[in-house]
Amino acid sequence: MSPPDSSLVPDGKADAESTVAGEYVSPKELEKLPAEMRTVISVMAGIFRSTSGPDAETAKIVAQSEMHEESCRLDAYKEQLKTRDKQNERDHEYRKKNLNHTTALSLVIASACIIGIAIGLYLLVVKGQQTIGTGLLIASFMALLQGGKSLLKSDKD
Repeated sequence: MSPPDSSLVPDGKADAESTVAGEYVSPKELEKLPAEMRTVISVMAGIFRSTSGPDAETAKIVAQSEMHEESCRLDAYKEQLKTRDKQNERDHEYRKKNLNHTTALSLVIASACIIGIAIGLYLLVVKGQQTIGTGLLIASFMALLQGGKSLLKSDKD
């Protein structure tokens, strides 16, 4: 750095703090400088402020827009969760209804098999019709063991 120019400082005194480029100049020291030097310093300070970031009003608007964007994202995520919950409720109701229908159908098949076993035993023991009674007894018993699976071709989900 070059030594300060004593012609720029009033009374011919060279003050290192106020005249060296890049150092802080207090307002009291700024008043001591000539008008041309104050203009140069104020222009340089304005350039520095404009290049260091947006002014306060612009920063406020940017912050508000970012807050708005985040709140919109939050609202969208809440709606997505509500939609997902509703879909889960619908899926649960469907599975419950499907299970109830499957249970009812299994009870009907089990009842039919038990009735078939009873009729087969009746025909075999009481009526003495071995051909019909044995076939009905075996078929009903096998259907009961299978649980109606061979009678029902259900889709696996």
